[in-house]
Amino acid sequence: MRVLLVEPNYRRNSGSTIKRVVSDRSRKDDESLWYPPLGLMKLATFHRKREEEVSFVYGCNRDFAKQGAVFALYWDRIYITTLFTYEWKHTIETIKFYNNLLGGDKSRIFVGGIMASLIPDEIHRETGIYPVTGVLSSPQQIGLDGDENIDLLPPDYRIVDNRLYAINDTFYAYTSRGCVNDCGWCGVPKMEPGGIHYIDIKETIRELRRLYGDKPRLKLMDNNALACTEFRRIVDDLLELGYGKENLTATKPRKRRVVDFNQGLDATYLTEENMRLLAQLNISPMRIAFDRITEKEDYIRAIRLAKEYGVRNFSNYMLYNFHDTPKDLYERLMTNVKLNQKFRNRRNKSRASIYSFPMRYAPIDNTINPTHLSQGNDIGTEWLSNPQSQNMLHNAFWTRRFIRNVEVMKGVAHGVISPTPSLAKRTIGETYEKFIANLYMPEELLRFRNKYERKVHSLEPGRKPGTGDVEEFRKFILNLLQKGGGRLVKFHNVVSKNSKEEIRKFLANCDDDEIKKWLQFYLK
Repeated sequence: MRVLLVEPNYRRNSGSTIKRVVSDRSRKDDESLWYPPLGLMKLATFHRKREEEVSFVYGCNRDFAKQGAVFALYWDRIYITTLFTYEWKHTIETIKFYNNLLGGDKSRIFVGGIMASLIPDEIHRETGIYPVTGVLSSPQQIGLDGDENIDLLPPDYRIVDNRLYAINDTFYAYTSRGCVNDCGWCGVPKMEPGGIHYIDIKETIRELRRLYGDKPRLKLMDNNALACTEFRRIVDDLLELGYGKENLTATKPRKRRVVDFNQGLDATYLTEENMRLLAQLNISPMRIAFDRITEKEDYIRAIRLAKEYGVRNFSNYMLYNFHDTPKDLYERLMTNVKLNQKFRNRRNKSRASIYSFPMRYAPIDNTINPTHLSQGNDIGTEWLSNPQSQNMLHNAFWTRRFIRNVEVMKGVAHGVISPTPSLAKRTIGETYEKFIANLYMPEELLRFRNKYERKVHSLEPGRKPGTGDVEEFRKFILNLLQKGGGRLVKFHNVVSKNSKEEIRKFLANCDDDEIKKWLQFYLK
């Protein structure tokens, strides 16, 4: 049997991106590379154990299209993985591309993964292929005989390019499946229904070390490990595998082994007992989710407890744009700023750092890029129908522009909000009012603040003062928000859509010189 494994082209301008990533010799660790397609890698192991030929390709390979009928005769099976639902366009294009090369023979194409599990009926309607849903645990799910649990097989690292994928220093595993919570934003209940509270990974990790060497980092992809009834067994296995505090790899040079609960830990379940167990492991960074402002007390308690047990490095997720407001997100971000201020106090001998990672919400059945979506809420609906009913400064709601600008702030800070309080405040805004002004701000001003901001901050003494447009825009928008009325409605409506086309249309009939001046910045 000849098997082709396909990962769709998810990355923008992937051709140039691949060349840049491959040629960039400054990349020194896996954190800057792509996550590997673990499902396909496990299928590679499954088929190679059966002594079958396995190949991997990224995207729609045009060289295959030139082969014509030869392609259709050569491949017995094609597996196509899927990622998030908003990658619909690229994924459907990929499925149709390979189905066409097979002459429309749908019996040889198998589609699985996240999107396949969340919206299988939609994929079937569009392609005529019904996906494999959920966790792939049995050959029967893909029409083959056997009793192997494919999900528990060690991934085959040989099929992917280590210059592109994060496999140089990292193993990936699940010690549990599913989650006891049923959060409205999450697809896990559909992808991993029922849940498994314990998976024995010891033999898998030992086999990976035998095949690929002793990689120092283990990323655990569990969705809620702390809520597992067998969490003590999970920790015992990790200790037996050598992921304790002082354990080193068996390589030359020796490196410290590290565990990363990559999907985040649930503060609700971070009890004293669980923290004692975790403290035996070398966790870096520790990730604690802070998805709702109502969880603030639990979150702060969990952070302080972890710090008491010696954790010094946190990188914490914050979901936004799901039944929350910009004010909610700002309060959560400032909670971390204040914690960092306390942890970095000179009197505090055991210093710690919290990186904030705002993560935008996208509906789990959405097929549109999330940069074009805003969840909105009742405040937004009411304000749009009656602009005088709400103070838009203190009752702001999410718009496309606001979502985009949060991502711009993150991008300027390398994808996270810095743990250094002064840098964090400059990124998001020293006050809530400045935060809202930053959310409205033209991307040109926000992204290139060194050019446009007059104020020179304490951590950048070498920078020359900028033009002052940042300060002038804040003054303009805050004055507009405080006065309210028709000018605010017009400005808000045109910039909130994050569309240059809409701004150009508006400018063609705009006679307000001040608004025209600022709208020009949105077109840069």
